[in-house]
Amino acid sequence: MDVSQYLEIFLDETKEHLQNLNNQILELESDAENMNTINEIFRAAHSLKGMAGTMGYKRMQTLTHDMENVFSEVRNGNIKVNADMIHVLFSRLDALAEYTGNIQPTADE
Repeated sequence: MDVSQYLEIFLDETKEHLQNLNNQILELESDAENMNTINEIFRAAHSLKGMAGTMGYKRMQTLTHDMENVFSEVRNGNIKVNADMIHVLFSRLDALAEYTGNIQPTADE
């Protein structure tokens, strides 16, 4: 299936989700137990995972799937958010931004 016609939409929506994730992680840093923020991060990761999978971007899909799994555990009370997790989240956000930056000029992750 040729999804190249959707590339610009994918990029625009991905950038919006990345900005939202950045804002939500900043919120989480100051209020680690805010369930609205936790749920928003889960939803953003879930949306990015689905979009990346549809477009065939496996690295982005895998990374966002891992983020989604972690936040599923946070939502269930099995994992607590701490400073180390926030640091890892920001580094993963940087990786997602890098993937997006690679996709933009070449359509290749």
